[in-house]
Amino acid sequence: MQVAIGIVVVALVIYAAIKGFQLYIDKQVRQLTARQQALVERAQATDFEKIEGLGLTGGSLVKLETLQNHGQAVRNDRLPAISEQLTQITAAAHSIKFMDANQNIKKVDQALVELGSTFDEIDKGLKALDEADQAHRQAVASLEKKYQNLRKTLLSQNFSFGPSIDRLEDRLANLENDFDKFSKLAKAGDHDAAEQVLDKLRHDTSALEMDIDRIPPIYKDLVSGFPDQLSELETGYRQLTDQHFHFEVAKIEPEIQALTKAIDDNTKLLGDLKVSDAEAGNHAIEKRIDHLYDVMQVEIDAKATVDRKQDEISQFLTHATNQNQRLQLELDRLAQSYALNDHEVERTRELGEQLKTIQDVYQADMTALTTNQAVFSQIANHYTEQDKQLKGIEEEQVAINDGVAGLAAEESKAHDTLQRFDFEIHATKRQVENLNLPGLPKDYLDYFMVVTKEIERLDHDINKLVINMDDITKQLIVIQGDMATLKEKTTDLIDSAVLSEQLLQYANRYKTNHADVQAASAEAQRLFNEDHDYAHSLEVIATAIDKVDAGAYKRIEDSYYTQKQADAE
Repeated sequence: MQVAIGIVVVALVIYAAIKGFQLYIDKQVRQLTARQQALVERAQATDFEKIEGLGLTGGSLVKLETLQNHGQAVRNDRLPAISEQLTQITAAAHSIKFMDANQNIKKVDQALVELGSTFDEIDKGLKALDEADQAHRQAVASLEKKYQNLRKTLLSQNFSFGPSIDRLEDRLANLENDFDKFSKLAKAGDHDAAEQVLDKLRHDTSALEMDIDRIPPIYKDLVSGFPDQLSELETGYRQLTDQHFHFEVAKIEPEIQALTKAIDDNTKLLGDLKVSDAEAGNHAIEKRIDHLYDVMQVEIDAKATVDRKQDEISQFLTHATNQNQRLQLELDRLAQSYALNDHEVERTRELGEQLKTIQDVYQADMTALTTNQAVFSQIANHYTEQDKQLKGIEEEQVAINDGVAGLAAEESKAHDTLQRFDFEIHATKRQVENLNLPGLPKDYLDYFMVVTKEIERLDHDINKLVINMDDITKQLIVIQGDMATLKEKTTDLIDSAVLSEQLLQYANRYKTNHADVQAASAEAQRLFNEDHDYAHSLEVIATAIDKVDAGAYKRIEDSYYTQKQADAE
C-alpha cells in the first residue's frame, strides 16, 4: 500500500514539474512573439518610398538599394524564420523536449536583438540620405546667393581691387563652374559625388571671400596712402634741409626711392593674388615710412632741446670750471699747512681735465651750429650727457671742499684738547704726589709714562709745519681713552692707599690682644712701604680686622666715601 502511495506522489511531482516548465516556455514564447510582431510592424513602417522619391543616383542610389535589400531580407526571410522557430519551441515544450526548447529561446532572443540593430542601421542610413539631400539643396541655394553677391561686389567695386580684379574674376568663374557641377550632381541625387565637390567648393569660396575683403585696404594703401605719405616726407625733408637740418641717417632720399619701388613690387604681388605676401609687404613699408617720420621728428625735437639748453650748458660749464680753479687754489694753500690724505689735489686735477674734455666737445658743437653743419640729435645727446657729467663734477667739488673746509677748525679744536690733556695729566701727577706715598706701583708708573709720551708725541705732531689732521684725530681718540683709564687707575690707587692707612691705624687697638691682627698689620705695612701694593695691603688688613671686629671695614669704607663725596661737592 505504501509503495503504491509513493509511486502516486512521485508521479504527481513529475507531472507538476512538467506542467510548470511548459507554462514557463509558453510565457517566454509569448514575450518573444510580441517582440517579433513589433519588429514586423517596424518593418512595415520603414519608409523606403520617401527616399526612392528623391531620385538618387550613383553612390547614393547604391546605398539605398543596399538598405532596401536588407529590409527585404528581414521582412521576407528573417522575421518569418523567427515565427517558425517560435512554433517549434512551443511544440518541443509540449513534447517534453525541454533542453531543445530552452536553447532555441536563447537563439531567438539573440536573433531579435540583431534584427533590432539591423533596423536601427536601416533607419540611420535612410535618415542620412534624406539629410544629405536636404543639405545639398540648401547648399545649392546658399552658394548661389554667395556667388551673386561676390559677382555684384566685383562689378560694383572693381576699382577697389586694382590689378587683382582680373584674377579675382577668373577665380569666381572657376567657382561658378564647380558650382554648376555640384548643382547637377545634387539635383541628380548623386550625393556622395556631390559631397566631394562641395568640400572643395566651400573651401575655395571662403578663400575668395577673404581675399575680396582683404585686398581693398591693401590696395588703398598702395595706390594712395603710402604715395601720399612719401610725398609728404619728401616735401618735409626738403624743407628741413633748407633750414640746415642734417640727419644721422644720411640715406633719406635713397630710402624714399626704395620705398617707391617697394610699393610697385607689392602692387605686382597683389596683381598675382599673393595677398598674404602683399599684406606682409605693406606692414614692412608702413614700418619703414614710420621710421622716416621718426627720424625727422627726432631732429625737430632735438633742435628745440638744443635751443633751450645751449646757454644753460654754457653757464653751467663756466661755473664748474671757475669753481674747480678756486678749489685748486684753496687746496694748494691748504697743502702748505696740512697733509691732504684723500687725494683731493689729484681728483681736482682730474675734474679739471674732465671739464676741458666737455669744453672741447661743447666748442665743436658750437662750431657745427655756427657753420650750419650740426646734427641736432647728436648735440642734444651731448647736452644731456654733459648736464649729467657737470652735476656729478659739482657734487664731487662740493664733497672735496667740505672735506677740507674744517681743517683749520679741527686744528684749533685739537690744540684745545691737547691743552686739556696736558692739564689733566699734570693735575693727576700732583694729586698722587700730595699723598706723600712711599712709592708707586710699577704698572701704574708704566701706564702713566705711556700716556705722558702719547701727549708729548701729539704736541710734537700738531706743531709740525705740515699737519696730518687724520693722524692727529686718531691720536686724540687714543689719548682720550687712555686718559680715562689712567683716571680710573689713579682713583683706585688713592682709594686703596688711604683706606689701607686708616685700617692700619684702626688695627693698633687689636694688635696687643690678637696675634693674627698683629701679623696681618706687619704684612700689610710691608706691602704698603716696600712693595707699594696698596690694594693688596688693604685686602690683608681688612680681612684680619673683620675677623675680630665684624663690619668694621665696611663702616670705615662708607665713612671714607661719604667724606670724599662731600669734599668733591
